[in-house]
Amino acid sequence: MTRSRITVAAVSLAAVALLSGCGQKYAAERDGKKLGQAICDVRQSDTAEEAQASVDDVNKELDDLNDKYAFYTAEDRADIQNNLADLAEHTIQDQGNLAQQDLTVLERSAKNIAKDANETTQAAWDGVREGLADCTQS
Repeated sequence: MTRSRITVAAVSLAAVALLSGCGQKYAAERDGKKLGQAICDVRQSDTAEEAQASVDDVNKELDDLNDKYAFYTAEDRADIQNNLADLAEHTIQDQGNLAQQDLTVLERSAKNIAKDANETTQAAWDGVREGLADCTQS
């Protein structure tokens, strides 16, 4: 192979690696946003049944993200579960201020968990915070 062919091949491989990394980060952010929106659905529930169905959706999104991106530790998951339970309870009891605080805690958790993550997982947590923005900005 000539020197120019080797250079072209190396540049092509680098471009593919760079683009696949960007694509994975974009997909992670999009998937994270779905989780944030699912959490907002918990906040917007009117009944215990709706809240439970929304929590179930959140759990499915969490499982999906963890399968794809090694998204969190067991301790992180336990904290999220506790915060979701609080959010569902406060929403059903029509305690808007407490529910808003629960969302703030979930947002803070997403930010703190992302600090210890790789770039792709950070992008997913950024997506979570973006999805939460729909129900935390009031």
